[in-house]
Amino acid sequence: MSKRARNSRRACPQRGRRYDLGTIEATLEWAAKHGSASAATRFGVSEASVHRWARRRPAGKVAAGLRDAAKQQGPRTNAERARHGRRYSVAEKRAILEYAGKHGVSAAKQEFSASRWSIYDWQRRRASVAEKSDQDAALAARSSRPKHIAGKLPEERYHLIADTWLKNQALGPRQVAQLLRRNHAVRVGTSTTRRIMEEQGYVPPKIKVEQRVARRYEAVRPNQQCHLDFLQFFLHKVKLFLLLIEDDFSRFIPGWALCEGERALPVLEAVDAAIARHGKFEQMVVDAGSAFFSWRGQSKLERLCGDYGIDYIRATKRGSNSKLEALNANVRKELLAHEFDDVADAHAKIARWVHSYNYDRVHEGLGGLLVPADRFLGRTEEVLAQLERGEPVVAPGPLSLDTRTLELFRVISRGGHPELWLLGERVWP
Repeated sequence: MSKRARNSRRACPQRGRRYDLGTIEATLEWAAKHGSASAATRFGVSEASVHRWARRRPAGKVAAGLRDAAKQQGPRTNAERARHGRRYSVAEKRAILEYAGKHGVSAAKQEFSASRWSIYDWQRRRASVAEKSDQDAALAARSSRPKHIAGKLPEERYHLIADTWLKNQALGPRQVAQLLRRNHAVRVGTSTTRRIMEEQGYVPPKIKVEQRVARRYEAVRPNQQCHLDFLQFFLHKVKLFLLLIEDDFSRFIPGWALCEGERALPVLEAVDAAIARHGKFEQMVVDAGSAFFSWRGQSKLERLCGDYGIDYIRATKRGSNSKLEALNANVRKELLAHEFDDVADAHAKIARWVHSYNYDRVHEGLGGLLVPADRFLGRTEEVLAQLERGEPVVAPGPLSLDTRTLELFRVISRGGHPELWLLGERVWP
């Protein structure tokens, strides 16, 4: 048996209880006939208390001794019986404090039967108020109920958390909590968010984390490097391919395409549209997919990159395209988990999801509070300043030119030779 268990068995179950005269007499009479163990079980007292009562008073004299002690003490007043539960009025407190100021706290305690700790507390409360008119309010009785009940959430905040998750059921508890802070300036813990989500039907996923050597790389500016990859899915037994273009620095999706196969033409059209809308990339990373590969010479995408002056990089090591692989996993969980009616419906829902991903969905890889558009459009500092002030993020729309930060002029050194770039185009040499 452990030490804690032995101590719990030795402890008196009725510790702190006071027994009246009749209970003590009945317990000792029963103990004299049936034993102390039987008396302790019958009357709900500890056997040690029964032995202590028997030692202090010989048998037959317990009742008389207790009666004599009660007569010598005399009847107790109401203040003595309920000393710890008495409430003093403001006038009584003022009188006690005036008396304590003249004769001392101990004398006031004897005169008014108030505890010294109460008098000290009243003195502190009166001293904390600068104006005399507020002293009565400071001495007024305070409610014993706590101002804040731990674990109790306001009903309005409860429904706000539940509604936010029901609109974004693919997000986890941490992402929902960060989304509430960004959009509503509401700070809530992850555990509280998880509890409310589980009450609404959330089932935590079972994820097996694979231990890998950390090799993190990230671009330093928008459009420095982009990743391309295809994602396959079925629509009524028809295989479709979703092409995604992701910016490495901001995780922004500047372009995408829905096609029936891994062909080069949709890739070229998506890249041209992305460059025309969001600017030219400096590097492009692809895998060994059939749309990016050619058995003889250069592929069509590689020739297009050469025309634009984009560095064409083929991913050969594991993890080189990991950001886009993580994006594909999010697409499967948040978008492809729902069924599409037809190709037109799939195209419309993909367009809405891409817009929400770029401008509304918080990203864990960006710190949990930023969306990809914040980094891509150069408004990171503005958004973080709003969050530090405790305000909801109010970001202008994606088409507003007031929020765009474009690098118009740049000078770089490549291989020891300077180059001059203007509006994404190399103008010298």
